[in-house]
Amino acid sequence: MSAVLQIGDTSLTAEQLLPLISKYRLVPQLAKEMIIEAAIKDYEITETEHQDARQRFCQQQQLGNEQDLDAWLQQQQLGRDDLKELIDRELQLRKFKIDKWETQVESHFCQRKSQIDRVVFSMIRVKEIDVAEEIYFRLVSEEASFVELAPHYSEGIEAKTKGISGPVELGKLDPILANALITLQPLEVLPPLQIGEWWVVLQLETIIPAQLDEEMRQYLTEELFNQWIYEEVQKLLSTPPASQQPVLAFADKN
Repeated sequence: MSAVLQIGDTSLTAEQLLPLISKYRLVPQLAKEMIIEAAIKDYEITETEHQDARQRFCQQQQLGNEQDLDAWLQQQQLGRDDLKELIDRELQLRKFKIDKWETQVESHFCQRKSQIDRVVFSMIRVKEIDVAEEIYFRLVSEEASFVELAPHYSEGIEAKTKGISGPVELGKLDPILANALITLQPLEVLPPLQIGEWWVVLQLETIIPAQLDEEMRQYLTEELFNQWIYEEVQKLLSTPPASQQPVLAFADKN
């Protein structure tokens, strides 16, 4: 059987390639690309759109001239036609995302706002409740500050940041920690709170409300797309093929 793929000095036949696709869990990625290809195939890209996107691409890759571009293509083992296909595919995908989710972004923002608001807070975590209580009382009596106490007492990475954490989205925090922070007023110190093995003393510094600006629209559109493509891949891979042979299990969501 003739080779269907050449990687360096290694030639792979279809019989050799298929087990590798399974071994390295590439089936979900292949399914994802197939779904995207079907979704975007009817979107046309004009020459002006392509040239504008090509220029942005070269700027992002810091390719100042055609010689730089040729060197980059050689390094990536790509030709000019491959580059055009990559650029146009990204443009098609962008148009698809706008068409499918532009009208859903505002409602999705309202649903997600409590999780994508960001917070800056001070934290000290220790293993002993007695130590946590001593820290708390020193803070509320203004005998010392988080900046002074965190490097000496905290057993977490915040010891290196003088207790300060964030800005970070509330939805990316431990739920107990996030729920505690939203009950506080700025600069209010929370009495010791147990989270797992830790006793935590918290102070809310500030809340940064999420704004539905262009950057946030792109973020939420991407979030909706990732959720959609994950569900579509799951459906595709859970559908029994005509031969009734079991398909490979879908990879963990990342």
